[in-house]
Amino acid sequence: MVLYNTSGTNYGFKMANSVSTNDLIEMTPQESTITDGDSDYEDLPSPDVEGDDTDDICHSEVSLLDMSDFTLPSFTKVHDEPLAFKDPSVNMLIPGCPINIKIVDIERHPATHMLNPNLYVIELQHGPYQWTVKKRYKHFQHLHQQLTLFRTGLSIPIPTRRHKARRKSCRKVERSRLPRFPKRPDALLTSDKISLRAEQLEEYLKNVLRIPLYRNHHETMDFLEICPLSFVSNLGKKRKEGLIQKRSGGHRISTGCFRLKRGFIDWCGRWRWRWLLVKDNFVAYVKPDNGRVRSILLMDQGFRVECGFVSTGIHHGLQISNLSRHLLVRCWTRRKAREWSESLQEAAKTTARDFTQPNRHGAFCPVRNNSECRWFIDGATYFEAVAETLEKAKEEIFIADWWLSPEIYMKRPVIQGEIWRLDHILKRKAQQGVKVFVLLYKEVELALGINSLYSKQQLVNMHPNIKVLRHPDHVTNGTLLWAHHEKLVCVDQTYAFLGGIDLCYGRWDDFQHRLTDLGGVGRKTSQVTLGGDVKALQVTQSPQLRRSHSMSEIGNELSIKLSEPSPLSTAEKSKTDSSENVEPIKINIEVATPTSSQIITPSSSDEKKSLSEELEYPSSHLKAVDNEECAKKKYLSRKLKAKRVMQAVVRLQGLKKQAHNKSLESITNYDSLDLPDSDMRRTNSEIALNELGLQGSPKLWIGKDYINFIIKDFEHLHKPYQDLIDRHTTPRMPWHDIGCFVQGAIARDVARHFIQRWNFTKFEKAKYYDRYPWLIPKSYEGCESVPRLNLSFSKKLFCANCQILRSVSTWSAGMKTMEHSIHTAYLDVIRNAKHYIYIENQFFISQSAGHRDVLNGIGEALYQRILLAHKNKETFRVYVVMPLLPAFEGEIGTGTGTAIQAITHWNYASICRGPDSLYQRLLHEVGDPNAYITFYGLRKHGLLNEKIVTELVYVHSKLLIADDRIVIIGSANINDRSLLGNRDSEMCLIVEDVDFEKTLMNGKPYEAGHFACSLRRTLFREHLGLLDQGNQSIDIRDPVCESFYKEVWIKTAALNTSIYDKVFRCIPSDEVHSFAELKEYLSKPNLAVSDPETAMSLLSGVQGHLVLLPFFFLCNENLTPGAGTKESLMPVCLWT
Repeated sequence: MVLYNTSGTNYGFKMANSVSTNDLIEMTPQESTITDGDSDYEDLPSPDVEGDDTDDICHSEVSLLDMSDFTLPSFTKVHDEPLAFKDPSVNMLIPGCPINIKIVDIERHPATHMLNPNLYVIELQHGPYQWTVKKRYKHFQHLHQQLTLFRTGLSIPIPTRRHKARRKSCRKVERSRLPRFPKRPDALLTSDKISLRAEQLEEYLKNVLRIPLYRNHHETMDFLEICPLSFVSNLGKKRKEGLIQKRSGGHRISTGCFRLKRGFIDWCGRWRWRWLLVKDNFVAYVKPDNGRVRSILLMDQGFRVECGFVSTGIHHGLQISNLSRHLLVRCWTRRKAREWSESLQEAAKTTARDFTQPNRHGAFCPVRNNSECRWFIDGATYFEAVAETLEKAKEEIFIADWWLSPEIYMKRPVIQGEIWRLDHILKRKAQQGVKVFVLLYKEVELALGINSLYSKQQLVNMHPNIKVLRHPDHVTNGTLLWAHHEKLVCVDQTYAFLGGIDLCYGRWDDFQHRLTDLGGVGRKTSQVTLGGDVKALQVTQSPQLRRSHSMSEIGNELSIKLSEPSPLSTAEKSKTDSSENVEPIKINIEVATPTSSQIITPSSSDEKKSLSEELEYPSSHLKAVDNEECAKKKYLSRKLKAKRVMQAVVRLQGLKKQAHNKSLESITNYDSLDLPDSDMRRTNSEIALNELGLQGSPKLWIGKDYINFIIKDFEHLHKPYQDLIDRHTTPRMPWHDIGCFVQGAIARDVARHFIQRWNFTKFEKAKYYDRYPWLIPKSYEGCESVPRLNLSFSKKLFCANCQILRSVSTWSAGMKTMEHSIHTAYLDVIRNAKHYIYIENQFFISQSAGHRDVLNGIGEALYQRILLAHKNKETFRVYVVMPLLPAFEGEIGTGTGTAIQAITHWNYASICRGPDSLYQRLLHEVGDPNAYITFYGLRKHGLLNEKIVTELVYVHSKLLIADDRIVIIGSANINDRSLLGNRDSEMCLIVEDVDFEKTLMNGKPYEAGHFACSLRRTLFREHLGLLDQGNQSIDIRDPVCESFYKEVWIKTAALNTSIYDKVFRCIPSDEVHSFAELKEYLSKPNLAVSDPETAMSLLSGVQGHLVLLPFFFLCNENLTPGAGTKESLMPVCLWT
């Protein structure tokens, strides 16, 4: 007995000779509707019966609407090797799930369709998917004829395995349930037989679907409008699909002198058969011959659908357009074209409405309310969070970077070998079946040494699942001056990172901003508490240990001796760990057997070998660093003991939570705001080493990662473990940066941008290379309830309203109109700020008086907002933190410093030099601009081989915070390149808080947002040196009040600046007005060299890293590129 669901059927006609629903359910197919003579029907036969088994789906005892026992095909199916639609092994349906079919209506068109006047409206349900198709009698007849031919072909015994299997599967059908097709055409039916015909055709389809071989036949799938992508999870609803003819061409691409190609294709384009499908927020077409997706059209604000001869120029034509291309389609009939148009417009107005409607700031996507997000300060915690999230990837990984270094270590100190090296992470995930897609900026090799070709080759050679594309091609594309500057990582289109941090050399850093990294040198000491005694634990260096180059080769035992700490090390210790109040901890290290342990004591090691140098080089590739070879007789012993040490490290990682919780106690009691875990303190790897008493032993910056961009730019990147500069004489350049994490719908927006760029790049460079697939965006259905990752950083996320902003145009994303929503958002936030604006940025190039060479309006917006505050007698502050000098290789005042001088010129021209500068204009209007706006840099000092050294902290962050409520984080600099939209491509996130806490603003009660306020306060602590000192006397809650702005912030910066000038005579400096003065200034010995003790005494007064930006540095010189230099040949827009 077969159960049917026919309740609620309404055909629009009075059913003649129909039976009741209950009778229909209890009848066999022949008893229900087939009452006429057999001559009116044609059976769809099968070979001889070899059993009475029928398909499990069709003979289930449960209702067809019971959909609980099936699993939707995973999204990874979109990356499976495609097969032709006619391939019998293609399974387009949900395994184990029935198809429910009902003919719900009949439309009559006897005047226009005399032979097939009836149009049957068929409603289908397959699992959670519901859709409707409209067919005439001739379509049913065509399906029946094709299945009959298919069955006839099976009757011919062909000696192949596939043919035998198909014949065998066709025998498992009862003769009583064979499909019976009514032969009489609709034109010969009387009106009282129409409803009966609907029942007959419905029953025919149900019987066809009972037979697996017929159900999975490509003609059946064509009839039901089903393709391999129809029921893939996370692709949204089942909508209109079917075969169409599309004309070649239609892409809008910027290919220089080849633009005439488009006009030629418009007139001479070829027509090709394609399977077109409509999804929630995109349109795709597939080549049925091989099952490959041939193009993806994202629904955007330029999405239009036009049909008819007037709009398309062809009969039954349909033109689909977006901001990237137009697709001309030819349908069989006007009705088909109308159905396609209705389906496309319905999707555009509903599920794709977020992208087809105008959005705030002119962005491509809307504001995502109540999104989960968090911030990261500096690269240490950002890199670790990215690594852990990559490890959770199940389907896809998207990475877009200006520069990517495959050999970068994501977790430091490196205590687990190469497990957390970026290329090893990606290789490991690729081996697990995750598809990795990487977009890299293709640099002009004569201008930049980032060697993206090397990065690509290293990645693609690791596994076939890793795909890398570089863009743009400079010759064919004609783009020489602009770059892809956004930095993003997206996992499974659900979790995303973005900001200013590239996954490359020089970016990893933490709030300490160390200048030196010599590894486990004996001069370095660290203190641990053993029992109740406090002593200095010094790890000595053994020359033999330099011969080891891999974590797998760590050998010999620890050599630990007790000594009194030196004054310098004690001073350094007091700065970094004064807030740590860790109780005495016993550290057990496994030595002899897995069950035995020892307490570390001065005599716990028999051999005097050091672990420090072993931890410096965690890669087996480091054998090129030292030329000495290890003695063979000691190799096995060292390898065994290395394993034991690593086991101890792993065991001690369990202590990191306890140590980390204690470290948070140093946060000032003025803040009731809970900070996200592990943002401002040490990484998990570093905490584990601290518990071993080995703080600072391993190198944090290995090989090329130890960099000072002003001293030496990158070269020989194919030798990643070879130092670029001498770390024993030259300090590194610390790196300050900001990143953020988002999940849910806002992460889908990040993925959508990547997909748009990837698909555009594929079209331009790899259109016919099938190993580079077209990427498909996921549906946004269900994004509101994305599960949190079970990771330490994701346990504390903020809830806020977020929106993705971009700078993109024709050359960067293939769009006919440019988007500059970042610029628009910046202007809007500045104009509407009520109390303060805090800016961190790599540049400040923005003329405030309509200069023709600089077009962005940031400076003008700040000028107008300050004038308004002055007019209304408001207290309004603007903080700007930026690099003291641009990070270009060269020496100012020489021929190598032209690039540094050019950027410095435009920065100062925007800030304080010339009548059009921001300061000069404010000086005439408000009297003292410093009451409203001030500019700062960051500087750090330290010890290098007992010598006092200093270096600027390079501010690379792109951040704006307003009123402790709004934050913009991203990759966009304050210059025309990043903000105008038609130059560099960029991405930012604007965050508006929805959760607030009570605080102060200008001395009055105020409600500050959790996200913005916590970020601003933590930055203030870092810059003022409060993170480790636990100084509770400084109240940083109110960034506007006079007592903080002048007595804390400006005073600290001025004091630090004065001390650094006295001790180091460093540049830039207000005492240097010309190149001649610069030469004289640098020729005099500084206090750090002539009197180190006095210098150290003065430096003890430095608080944090904050210093003033010198306004009068080289103020008497013209810093623009001089005639005859190669930089002078470049257009001005290159620098601005």
